[in-house]
Amino acid sequence: MRTKAGLLTIWLIAFGLWLASPAAASRVPLDCGKQHTGQAKINPYGPDGGPPPIAIGDSTMLFPIPDLTKVGFDVNARGCRGFKQAIWIARDMRNRGVLPKLILVNSYGNGGVNDDLIKFALKVIGPKRTLVLVTAYDADTGHPPAPYTDVIKQAGKDHPDQIKVLDWVAYSLPHHKVDPEPGAWFLPDLFHPNIAGSAAYAHFLSQVLPAGGAPPESGSSGEGGGGGVPWWPFAVGGVVLIAGLALFIRRRRVQSQS
Repeated sequence: MRTKAGLLTIWLIAFGLWLASPAAASRVPLDCGKQHTGQAKINPYGPDGGPPPIAIGDSTMLFPIPDLTKVGFDVNARGCRGFKQAIWIARDMRNRGVLPKLILVNSYGNGGVNDDLIKFALKVIGPKRTLVLVTAYDADTGHPPAPYTDVIKQAGKDHPDQIKVLDWVAYSLPHHKVDPEPGAWFLPDLFHPNIAGSAAYAHFLSQVLPAGGAPPESGSSGEGGGGGVPWWPFAVGGVVLIAGLALFIRRRRVQSQS
């Protein structure tokens, strides 16, 4: 138990060092409960096509907010948000008259989803809008895919004219690894995308936009593991410092007992 606790402490401190690095300077924290939003840098529908599409999600969508706004999404993300809570956001937008023609939801990792919630979502958005559902990894283990993914995929088959399914899990699986492995797209929990994975996530989701959305910036698409300063040098440095401190303390204890 002490060994596991020590490893967890080292990981948390190393991750904290990464969060303080330039790589994460423009990213919101992976917290639970606080809502974060972003406005689309471009409107893929043009000046007369209504508001930009909205991406509503849980913590999976927090790091990619800047990347999603670049390709043309408005974003509303909150850690630990469930599917029903995501649809409440869409309902509020509809009631205010600002719900766009395309609503993308990546938010079933917390609490799952069922057929009744799919029907609720379709009722909220109405028959003239498109609902895009994104598959996810298991939030607890990082394993692919999350529970209830079969419900998401079946919804796309049952409502092909109104629901589109984007299989992020299948697309990102070859990169489902952690830095410093080449081509890694994920943080150590294997659930949240890292900087490169965030750019790849946004580029993948942009396929539902007219003309595929904005092209990814050079070196930031995530292919081959590019896209920003890697987190792992900061993590390795933190681990080395902590290991050295632990060794120093242990030696002092041995000397004091001799």
